[in-house]
Formats: sequence, structure tokens, C-alpha cells
Amino acid sequence: MKLSKRIITAVLIIIGSSGAVYAYSKHGDWGMTPEEKVEFVTERVTRKLNLDNQQQQRFTELAETVAQIMLDARGSRQQHIDEIGELLQDPSFNQARMMEMVQQKTQMINEKAPMVISSLAVFLDSLSAEQKQQLQDFLQNHRHGHGARH
Repeated sequence: MKLSKRIITAVLIIIGSSGAVYAYSKHGDWGMTPEEKVEFVTERVTRKLNLDNQQQQRFTELAETVAQIMLDARGSRQQHIDEIGELLQDPSFNQARMMEMVQQKTQMINEKAPMVISSLAVFLDSLSAEQKQQLQDFLQNHRHGHGARH
């Protein structure tokens, strides 16, 4: 698999994993902990790809990594929303402060990306050719979001 395809696949899996965790947290988690959400997503992926124990463990590690990053990002979310609200109330929009906030988020992503990509690589490298094809088919059918088949 070419490096660019691996990167694209990695990003899509990360988005899919975090999207699944996020969607489930928004739509009926009934007070689930992050660990329970990771377990839910892992069970679903395990069923869909028929993962063996080792592959399941590797996916769990990936899902836990993504979930932790989401928790870290969520921790400062309300603060950023409040600060953006303050910026919008100012007579003149503080572009420098907004750029600083964007750069802080970008820096966090840049710091966490190697850890996620490494965990993703370990998981993807454990998949069989058939499982990788199933994953590619899934991504192809869901690339437009929300399961739309185009």
C-alpha cells in the first residue's frame, strides 16, 4: 500500500473511530464512561472485520488512544467556546487571538498525530488482505459520510 493511501486510510479510520465514539456519546450512551464507549466501538469493529484476539487488542489500543485525545480536547472546549463568544462581542474581532487559538489546536494535533498513526499502523499491519479489503470497501461506501452510498 502506498504511503499516501496509508495516510488517507489512517485519517479515515481515526475519523471513523472517533466519529463512532462521538456519535454514540451523543446518541444514547446512557451515561457510558469513555472505557465503555471504547468497548462498544471495539466490539462493533471486531464483529464487522472478524478480528482475532491480537487484532482486537490492537484496535482497542487505537480506540483508547483516540478516546483519550478526545477527552483531552473536550477539557478545554468550553473555555474556547467562551473565549470565542468574548471575541465576537468585542467591537473589533481580535484576529491575532483567534489565530493563536487555532495554532494551539493545531499544535495539539501535531503532537498527538504520531502516537495515533503509530497505533493505527500496528493495527492495520495486523489485518489480513481480506480484512483490509473489507475496510477499504467500507471506507469507499462511506466516504461521503453518514453511510451514504454513492
